Amino acid sequence: MKPSTIRTLIVTGMTDIHHDWRKTTPALKQLLEGAGRFDVRITEEFRGATAATIAPYDLIVLNFYGRHDPWRDVAEERFGEATEHALFEFVRDGKGLVAYHPTLAGGVGWDPEYERLLGGVMREETSRRAPNNDFMIHTAEPHPITSGWPAEFPHYNDDLYIGLKWPEGVRKTILLTGWDNPLRYTQVPGQWRCMPGMGEEHPVAWAVEHGAGRSVSIGIGHGVEAIGHPAFRALFPAVPSGPLPVR
Repeated sequence: MKPSTIRTLIVTGMTDIHHDWRKTTPALKQLLEGAGRFDVRITEEFRGATAATIAPYDLIVLNFYGRHDPWRDVAEERFGEATEHALFEFVRDGKGLVAYHPTLAGGVGWDPEYERLLGGVMREETSRRAPNNDFMIHTAEPHPITSGWPAEFPHYNDDLYIGLKWPEGVRKTILLTGWDNPLRYTQVPGQWRCMPGMGEEHPVAWAVEHGAGRSVSIGIGHGVEAIGHPAFRALFPAVPSGPLPVR
């Protein structure tokens, strides 16, 4: 293994019925390995993992949401308190984490540090998916991850999340935003034509400084097709660039 190789663990094994982890996980792995800088392993059972389990890795990618049916009033399946705290410490001690698309709906009722680690989350009382699958993406605050990116570019056939919950006291940088085109609401029922967030920019990717490490949350990339779009293909392997400590 080359010294510059980024040792990566993809944590998966469960997502809701709208996101097929069995298909997206291999696509994420292939995209990282195709960049030539990642050595990728996958675990479908993260419960019971300890600090020693994840110590060999530089980066953890979460492709996990602990409810198959997002509308059922049931508690999410969790990794377990000890494993979750090991994850928090992993990042706090200087490693990296990526929260991929369906992961952003998780963490309800968990330790509040989980929400702070992700930086922004989908919540039933405030969040929704925009009716427009095609939207303009804009680069936002300067960051090494998006250095040299164009100011705006089209994105298509993907989710645009609106009304995310943003925990207080989080040191975050908004990387990319998506425009919620109000003209698209003419295609949906009349009672939806005046909803919060219409016509505004909404974060679709952001970086969070968490202790000595960093997490990046990515709201685009709904499925395998969207993972193959230029924006996601450029963003996902670029996440560990900049000041991420890698051995």
